[in-house]
Amino acid sequence: MEDKTLLEELLERSPDERMHKRKMDKAYQLMAMGLRDEADALFDEILAEEPFNRDAMTGKNLIARQKAVENRLDHLAERARTAIPEPRPDADPEEPGKAEESAPVREPRFKLLRSKKVRAVLVALFAAALLIALYCTCGYGYFR
Repeated sequence: MEDKTLLEELLERSPDERMHKRKMDKAYQLMAMGLRDEADALFDEILAEEPFNRDAMTGKNLIARQKAVENRLDHLAERARTAIPEPRPDADPEEPGKAEESAPVREPRFKLLRSKKVRAVLVALFAAALLIALYCTCGYGYFR
């Protein structure tokens, strides 16, 4: 264990320091419970007393980060809702066969680079072009 000086021990046991530590603990507890606004207010109080308190700054940064992540998730949820097409009012949910017949059938788009055959042909063409380039740059007698 670290050796503490008498002054450090007295400072840790002082009523102001204990009250400050209780405020800090309470703020982190509120933050863990999801009461970010109350925790943010406590961190502001602590920073008003000690402007360079690292624990309070960290707590405020954590709250700001959590709010930013929640905002991003909310926007993603809104975008997902708008991307999903609304059901048509003329389609009956009881008769799925009718809805399928009336809806236009979309063929999946063919992705050229997803085909293994196309990739193999492209690799073979690239290798052939590389060999031709080497043959032309190194001279005609190099491969003979």
